[in-house]
Amino acid sequence: MHHDTSASSATVSEDWSHFLPGFMLTHTVHLVSGLNLAIVSTAAAVLEGEAAAVDRWIVTRCGDVLEQKILLGEMTEGRAVRLREQLAALDGVLRTRMEHHFVRAGSAVSEKAQASAG
Repeated sequence: MHHDTSASSATVSEDWSHFLPGFMLTHTVHLVSGLNLAIVSTAAAVLEGEAAAVDRWIVTRCGDVLEQKILLGEMTEGRAVRLREQLAALDGVLRTRMEHHFVRAGSAVSEKAQASAG
């Protein structure tokens, strides 16, 4: 089993907000695993145990694997990387990767309102 850990080897800043006032840092974790649905509930338990705010969670079957796209709310980059590492260590996970997004603070609130209204 191979885990992509290249993101964890880089220096991670705990707080980027002072560089871009008016923006918040959000993250998307992409997790690929075997078809075992227990991985979804195990990942949910990890995120719940870490009190991570999940804005959206999409699970898609692609052939013989499950692809999970987990959009996390505002948190530091260091915390997000640690969460990704915990998820990558789960039994049955084939690979993970993380995207970091700077989002205007007001637009993230309006996106959540649109998603819940739709």
